[in-house]
Amino acid sequence: MGKKIKRMWIKTIGLALLACLMIVGEANAFGPSTMYSSPSTDPGPGTLYPRAIRLQYNGTSNGTMLATFEHYVNGTPTFPVYRSTDGGVSWSKISEVSDTVNGWGLRYQPFLYELPQAIGSLPAGTLLCAGNSIPSDLSQTKLDLYKSTDKGLTWTFVSSIATGGRADPSGAYDPVWEPFLLVANNKLIMYYSDERDAAHNQKLVHVTSTNGTAWSTPVEDIALADSTKRPGMTTVAKLGNGNYIMTYEYGGSPNGNFAVYYKISSNPENFGAATDPGTLLKTRDGVVPSSSPYVVWVPGTGPNGTIAVTTNSSTELFLNSENGASDTWTRVSTVVPQGYSRAILPLADNHSVLILSGGPLGSGHNSVTYGSKDLGDAALLHQIESSRYAGYYIRHYNFLARIDTNPSPINDSKFRMVPGLADSTGVSFESVNFPGYYLRHYNYVMQLSRNDGTTTFQQDATFYQTAGLANSSQVSFRSYNFPTYYLRQLSYTSMRIDPISASSATADKQDATFIIH
Repeated sequence: MGKKIKRMWIKTIGLALLACLMIVGEANAFGPSTMYSSPSTDPGPGTLYPRAIRLQYNGTSNGTMLATFEHYVNGTPTFPVYRSTDGGVSWSKISEVSDTVNGWGLRYQPFLYELPQAIGSLPAGTLLCAGNSIPSDLSQTKLDLYKSTDKGLTWTFVSSIATGGRADPSGAYDPVWEPFLLVANNKLIMYYSDERDAAHNQKLVHVTSTNGTAWSTPVEDIALADSTKRPGMTTVAKLGNGNYIMTYEYGGSPNGNFAVYYKISSNPENFGAATDPGTLLKTRDGVVPSSSPYVVWVPGTGPNGTIAVTTNSSTELFLNSENGASDTWTRVSTVVPQGYSRAILPLADNHSVLILSGGPLGSGHNSVTYGSKDLGDAALLHQIESSRYAGYYIRHYNFLARIDTNPSPINDSKFRMVPGLADSTGVSFESVNFPGYYLRHYNYVMQLSRNDGTTTFQQDATFYQTAGLANSSQVSFRSYNFPTYYLRQLSYTSMRIDPISASSATADKQDATFIIH
């Protein structure tokens, strides 16, 4: 009796802790909020193209976040710098990055970066801001680099990386665009879009530096054989397995203009043949996002972490928890408005992201808005074992639920037990390898489906955890919208909800009883 009471007490405490974890995760979400609104007296669109960093190599200032954006003004443009010391919830302006060498202003495409290691005389923790310096008549483009050694309060010029022609994307000129910075192989890498090669409408290249001032000759990353095609807007993220993912928009793609493509490599200086466009980003349900992608990797969501991509075509995030495998992309909603070249920044909890939007292209007056999205805490991951058949676990297989011994791949049997979609006191089961997909009943049969946001889906995917019908020290799951129906396995190969009660057959109660691991 004493052992049974102890086991039940441990189970109760464990479930209480699980509930607390779920509630805390939800409570930390914020947004949509506004960082800056452009006044009607400024030229349209007022703002675009936000970027942000979270300090990780600045000692006691680690966790501080900085953001900037394109700022359209009547005079000489600068990149305003905003700071958050509360995890991105609120922001205040602390400085501006000004053009101190050309007299033109810093007009387009800012990018913020914190050095994770020393590069030449620039110590780890140095903040960098790259951007496009362009005169008011748009006659030239120049990718310049500035630094801050006081956590963003002041900025000084470092070097000029590339110079091009008129800031006109028609293909008739030879501008340079869209800088992106990364440190790898003990080098500072700048990726950018390049229209200076007469053989290409535009191509994607990178240059490297060991000191931040002297730069290599450009190396092609994407230079498509069809010279009319227009790849653009490189972003790169390092994955947990050591590989790197590069995303870009493919102007003239056969899968839709500016469809998002990606390539994966173990070396961010070599993504394979530049004539190979890579892989189309297409979700399980057939959605192909387009225009101005931005990619990050979020480590704390599960065994592989999660790749997250935002684009101009949607308010959603596009997720991949299988290291970029082409058939495993999913999509989830966010609270942040659609915008041209939105940005994503992983937050300190390692499973949430900050999303920033500067608004759409056009002549209106935009605001810089932001909010967070929890991509799923690995601490909520569980395997659920059958009570009746030891060693058999709930898993999805061809998007239907069943139980299996030694499920392969193992991630098919791992679910985040999150607050119920229809009632936060209940529980829902989110797949770790198909984020945004949940176990739900449909015609009483359990399947794995994408959360479509409907009330019906949310109710079908919500269950109440109860004492086990066959063993009170274990658990059962009662349907939210069919209160006398319980989740149960049936002959190993399927799962469903059925009416089960205390008077039901012992085998039925055993089929509806589980152990949470």
